[in-house]
Amino acid sequence: MVFPEVKSDPRVRYLDYTWLISGILYEGGTDKLIPELMKRGINEVYFYNVAGTIIGQKAVTGVSGSFDVEQFHVVVTADQAENIFDFIYRFCELSEPNKGIIYMNKLKRSTKHSLQGDENTQLEEITE
Repeated sequence: MVFPEVKSDPRVRYLDYTWLISGILYEGGTDKLIPELMKRGINEVYFYNVAGTIIGQKAVTGVSGSFDVEQFHVVVTADQAENIFDFIYRFCELSEPNKGIIYMNKLKRSTKHSLQGDENTQLEEITE
């Protein structure tokens, strides 16, 4: 199997030292986690609610289980990854059974997003 060649945009500088920390909290709590991460300078955080139940928990067919289940994603630099992972693990008390899961993946590449402020640079069209 041959994968197609990925063409990169020469106008965009890619970062290759970022990690993605993801997790699922069965009892919610991301609303408390995000402000704590922001105090530590981590602003690349998002979460969403998902419907689900804990593995092994009895569920009645047709009756919704728990809507407190939340999934979150945090993008951090390589030098922060272990410390932030450990902080989230302790803050969300994931050492206790049925609290949730957390995992970490290295991102192949990501881009830095900066809002246009003082510099109003127009990007030129790519010609091949």
